[in-house]
Amino acid sequence: MCAVDALFDMPAEEAPVTPAAPTVPMSSAVAVYPLVPTRSFDDPFTYGLPDEFAADVAVGTIVEVPVGNAARVGIVAALDVTPPPGVTLKPVARIVDAPPVPAPLVRLAEWLADQYGCAKTMALALVVGPRFAAQARASAVPNRRRQQAVRRLVDDLRGSDLTKRQREIAERVPGAWTALAPLLERVGTTRGTIGKLAEAGVLAIEEQFLDELDSDAEGDGDLGADIVAAAKAAAAGGSLVELTKAQLDAVDRIWGEGEGEGDDLADDPATLLVGITGSGKTEVYLEAIARALADGKGAIVLVPEIALTPQTARRFLLRFPGIVEVLHSAMTKAQRAAAHERIARGEARVVVGPRSAVFAPVQPLGVLVVDEEHDGSYKQDSDPRYDARRVAYRRAVTEGARLVLGSATPRPESWHGIKRHVVMRERPGGGRLAPVELVDLRDHHDDYPLSTPVQDAIDATLRRGRKVIVLHNRRGYAVALHCRGCGHTFRCDKCDVSLVIHGHVARRQRLTCHHCGHDEQVPEQCPECRSSDIARMGAGTERIEALLSERWPSTPVHRLDADAVRTRGAVATILDAFNEPGPSILTGTQMVAKGHDFPDVELAVVVDADAALAIPDFRAEERAFSLVAQLAGRAGRSAATAEHAKVILQTWDPAHAFLSFARSHDVDGFLQRELRERKEHGFPPYSRMVRVLVSARSEGPRDQWATAIAQGMRQLDAGTVLGPARLLRINDRERAQVVVGTHRAVDVASAVRRFLKTTEADRRRADVRVVLDVDPQSLV
Repeated sequence: MCAVDALFDMPAEEAPVTPAAPTVPMSSAVAVYPLVPTRSFDDPFTYGLPDEFAADVAVGTIVEVPVGNAARVGIVAALDVTPPPGVTLKPVARIVDAPPVPAPLVRLAEWLADQYGCAKTMALALVVGPRFAAQARASAVPNRRRQQAVRRLVDDLRGSDLTKRQREIAERVPGAWTALAPLLERVGTTRGTIGKLAEAGVLAIEEQFLDELDSDAEGDGDLGADIVAAAKAAAAGGSLVELTKAQLDAVDRIWGEGEGEGDDLADDPATLLVGITGSGKTEVYLEAIARALADGKGAIVLVPEIALTPQTARRFLLRFPGIVEVLHSAMTKAQRAAAHERIARGEARVVVGPRSAVFAPVQPLGVLVVDEEHDGSYKQDSDPRYDARRVAYRRAVTEGARLVLGSATPRPESWHGIKRHVVMRERPGGGRLAPVELVDLRDHHDDYPLSTPVQDAIDATLRRGRKVIVLHNRRGYAVALHCRGCGHTFRCDKCDVSLVIHGHVARRQRLTCHHCGHDEQVPEQCPECRSSDIARMGAGTERIEALLSERWPSTPVHRLDADAVRTRGAVATILDAFNEPGPSILTGTQMVAKGHDFPDVELAVVVDADAALAIPDFRAEERAFSLVAQLAGRAGRSAATAEHAKVILQTWDPAHAFLSFARSHDVDGFLQRELRERKEHGFPPYSRMVRVLVSARSEGPRDQWATAIAQGMRQLDAGTVLGPARLLRINDRERAQVVVGTHRAVDVASAVRRFLKTTEADRRRADVRVVLDVDPQSLV
């Protein structure tokens, strides 16, 4: 194993050069990042720039360059570079026919790599677009061959002279060039029909050099197509909502048109929009975007997950028909590539999507919105582990855009760090925040998980023809299987966790590990003592669903959790079914607390409000409060349901502090208390945290490497070092972590980055994995 000194005092590295005998006239040189998946390519290489390319190359231009004996795609990082004397450079081979990466995004990727300690190529993969991003992780230049290709020229086909079938075919042709032959088979049409659409000016047919990716292009993904189709159908009759005074004031403040705020925006572009659930934050976003478009600029809207918020996506498509690109997880690589090129060409001026949409090539950028900014999904949980909220702030600052972070329950970091707060405390539709009641489970342990007060409230709500949401943040039917004879608990062989029971029917139930995916049938006897007295402990969403269906057999019961939405389009199907007129019940995990807007929901129930507090993490109370407050906001959102609207929290500890704030909807009070406690202990936002996670097949290598990293961190003297601390074994890998609380997060990340670069071969031989996570969202 390499010495701990690998963390420190590394000599400065000069930018590598590419020596070769020139074969073409070159009067200048450029710095290029080849998209090669290794930390050895963390700095740009210097190449000669042939004179024939000089006028067409700028920072962000995508080029093909020689790397060893292979051809690689790269991104131009700088022009007019001076190479070391006496070195002859290899030339840039060609300019790739693809939209360039905007120069601000190249600089953003470099910043991100420094902030989060990832390889530059991993950061650049985020901005180069789906067509080439995979090369930052694996392959060389895609195979290219000349073939007949087609692309759509017209986005909005309403009012055209095409037949219904012709419109259907045209809408399935992407805006980027795609191979004609496979498209004919996929769409089920003929060359003659495509030729007629080309004659009508709807499509274009040419011979093109196509990469393999382009041959796989398709229309919109399942969920995206559903959203787009619904929006287009309603667009003709859509009307603008008249904003309230509070909403108009909020938009004015976002754009610096409030009294004395114009100068502040020059230094800090961020506005924290704190609005109670149902206060109309989305309408504020829409109006802020409209002002950006009127100013000739574009917009990016980040949402936690499009699949969970189809209503939000539809509203943007309705308001700005024809210029919105919705990015979502159901899209294929080819669809993402076509969307990226449409954005880069300026055809889509408004982009709506999850965290990765923060890198969309919208130019110039006028406003960037982060909806539900408290949501933990904005932090990437795989390399590069960036926080989209922090990236959004950096991009807004460097590109002169407005940044809006909206939430009913903002993070303490945002509440403390953002100067400009805009608060909206009323619901335009006349609804009100529902009163919150507590049910002490110590008095109702015999009827857990649905206590008598909860059942009575559900009964009354359904009789009034209204809807109910029941949240329980545990998947499965039961959380553990336990033998009453000998005390044996069924655990995963590869992980230090109990197996979870899935399935309603006892004889078909399975034991599943939620970490490694291990799956086996529930046994009839205990393997240790052969007793058949086996108990199913606790309750998950599947059991809640079964209990609700059994208690109210004539009422539709829908379940929304990760297990229920494995098929594409399942989320929209479940939510649409729940939204059908008449009484119904929706149960599920935290998915049911996302930004759904159902005016007929009158009752919201949390089965176990204390569940999140069992996690040993300083953010546990913040998550518990946010989840309860977000679910509470689903009830009583219309004047019709406001009179009887109610939220019931079942709890084993009704005296807990966070519940008192939840009962009174006191977000300000909770955040002030949380900030006081974090300041006392030096937690964010009063410091930053860097987590280094080490895993190995056995305890020896794990402890050796984790100890070395901890010693190196202490030697760096950049803050408080905790660990190494052992963690649960997951998927047959022993784990440990080192956590640093610091005001020098970039220095710590840089030191670990150097360590990872110099020990790559040693770690591979020892089968040791080291993960660097700056600003982690969890410490377990």
